[in-house]
Amino acid sequence: MERVHNYLLTTLVLLVAGFGLQAQVPTALKWWDPLTESTGAIGGRGWTSGLESPYDRLPAKAEAMVRKEVWSLSRQSAGLFVRFRSDAKYIVVRYAVNGALAMNHMPATGVSGIDLYARDASGNWNWAPGNFRFGDTIIYTFSNLRWSGKEADFHLYLPLYNSVKWLQVGVPESNLFQPLPATLEKPVVVYGTSIAQGGCASRPGLAWTNILERRLGKTVINLGFSGNGRLEDSVLHLLAEIDAAVYVLDCIPNLTTSSGPDGSDLKNKIRHAVKVLRSRRPGVPIILTEHSGGTAAHFMDSSRQELFRSVSLITLNTYNTMKTAGVDNIYHLSSAQINLTQDGTVDGVHPNDIGMMSHAIAYEKLIRAILSKDRKY
Repeated sequence: MERVHNYLLTTLVLLVAGFGLQAQVPTALKWWDPLTESTGAIGGRGWTSGLESPYDRLPAKAEAMVRKEVWSLSRQSAGLFVRFRSDAKYIVVRYAVNGALAMNHMPATGVSGIDLYARDASGNWNWAPGNFRFGDTIIYTFSNLRWSGKEADFHLYLPLYNSVKWLQVGVPESNLFQPLPATLEKPVVVYGTSIAQGGCASRPGLAWTNILERRLGKTVINLGFSGNGRLEDSVLHLLAEIDAAVYVLDCIPNLTTSSGPDGSDLKNKIRHAVKVLRSRRPGVPIILTEHSGGTAAHFMDSSRQELFRSVSLITLNTYNTMKTAGVDNIYHLSSAQINLTQDGTVDGVHPNDIGMMSHAIAYEKLIRAILSKDRKY
């Protein structure tokens, strides 16, 4: 193993030199593997035990409960992160993933990349641009970090659309490195589609759930399953196991073809989802979100836009019916509030970085209002 480490370090030195960086490359790094920690170093998980892999998003028992597509997607590390404190101005992250590095409409930096942020003494988030090399072993190098000689709390987001095999963080031997445990506060739990999973952000930190996490200062659990966020009973019962501050149900983009001729099938799915969560977590706020593309102006595919509007209207009407019937602590986020514009998507559905920010801002406004109303969360 030591020979492998030395080979990788030599490769890293050549890589950094090839980029022409001005920083002096350290000759020796100390490496940290999050899996060596007993303090729960991996954050963003709804479950911390009973996992087949520590980088999974659902517990191992879920394999027998959910469809195989959901189980496979749950093994992708969207929304997961590791936290550490360091005074290093030079940080290296190396890791391996299981799947394809990129997709046709989403770059490798979003599908398989990592993203490093640090929070300063004023509470501001600061992004660290890194040089990267994709291959069997992926290497990110962060140099000239402004906290040289000072300590900073770093937040490392993991890949959005790939499964992590192993991961290590390296800093110079002379620098401080202190793993930080994941926070134990009640999280915001998001059940959704590819849009929630992170498609098609250019890098992990720009997925709307991760933007929201930074803006709220609160952990967000990402249970977005690309093409498979369908308000399914099996997943809803798993959600209810998490002691959440807020539940977000953002599955409408994957239910556009299953609403039934009069919308009754979709209405029943929404009502049932609220019922399941209410039965296990009475009083916890639930957000019902429309199709984010429902009111986007200037899209030229009128048929698709009408479909998005129709399922959004069903969502709104179902919400209003439940409110009239006395169902409390449910909330509605409209496509108009999300305000996804023609410049905010990759393909008319999946947000680009502009669209991700639109989602995050809309959710932040609503969730702050909900949490300020219900102080116990």
